[in-house]
Amino acid sequence: MLPIYLKDQDFTPPDDPLYYLLTRDGLFLVKSTPFFAAAVPVQGIPWLEAQEPEVRLTAPPLPVSLLLQALAFFRAVYSRYKSEAVALLAWRETDRTYELVIPHQTVGGGHCDYEIKDFPPGLRRLGTIHSHAAAAAFHSERDENDERHEDGFHLTLGNIDGDLTLSCSVVVQGLRGQIPTERLFTPYPIPWDQAPPETDWAAEVESKVTPLPRPIEFGT
Repeated sequence: MLPIYLKDQDFTPPDDPLYYLLTRDGLFLVKSTPFFAAAVPVQGIPWLEAQEPEVRLTAPPLPVSLLLQALAFFRAVYSRYKSEAVALLAWRETDRTYELVIPHQTVGGGHCDYEIKDFPPGLRRLGTIHSHAAAAAFHSERDENDERHEDGFHLTLGNIDGDLTLSCSVVVQGLRGQIPTERLFTPYPIPWDQAPPETDWAAEVESKVTPLPRPIEFGT
């Protein structure tokens, strides 16, 4: 077996003619001969066991009631502005319970921007739920760019004016994986018809949602 070295700030190349070097840019095989010295990238160390990317859920399942609250809020926003909207998932450490947090947001059509603020002590941000309004649920290129630096659950609710669709994923270190809905929520199947009335969220829409200004139309 070849030796393995870490290239930290104190690293000094050893005298070994052949060794592995683990760096910020990946794993390299370093080879020295009387005629050349080289460091070439390699995919792995052949005598070690293989490892595939994986995510194992160790948290309690998300309560369906939280998703239904988000749906009611999204419907209230859609009824007023015909737009997407967003809610944040949070974890209350003292009670070990999930919570829904509605941030202030600016919405319009397929657009939704929200304020990013630190959560108070004891409340841990765990991800996002956002709607695609009347469009189907999927994670768009913009969604993936917005979420790639935020570890946690990222859920999309679509077709909220008809036959609902739901896409669930988890992001870890910029890598995204899909989660089967039945593994994330309890109870399952999701009783969509038990969502609260959208009118229950009218005050949240009034205080925390700002519509984008209408575009200027020239020549009219």
